[in-house]
Amino acid sequence: MNSKNEKVKLGFTTIQHDPRIKFNLSNNDYCIADAIYNLSNNPSSICPGWCYASREKIGIFFGVSRQSVITIVKKLVKSNLVEIHNETKYIRTTQLWYDEFVTFQMKKSNRV
Repeated sequence: MNSKNEKVKLGFTTIQHDPRIKFNLSNNDYCIADAIYNLSNNPSSICPGWCYASREKIGIFFGVSRQSVITIVKKLVKSNLVEIHNETKYIRTTQLWYDEFVTFQMKKSNRV
């Protein structure tokens, strides 16, 4: 393992497949959108409410190219699941992402 990757602590992503399929998202699409959601909701962020990680860093984390992240973000924007700040180019998930993916998970967790 090189020193660049030694500091990376990989977690996990739980994929909600029902809404993923509904929105025609690949697993990579979903994982990147989920990372955007989580990074934009970090309370200690220097830019609360927005994911300011570069497309390159997101790509490195998921093992895809910067261009792949750009393409995925464009797809997510077109699906109204992600929005881009016009000036900073920071990204965040939309209310639709929350309504369809986050609340799906909460509803699923409350089922017995």
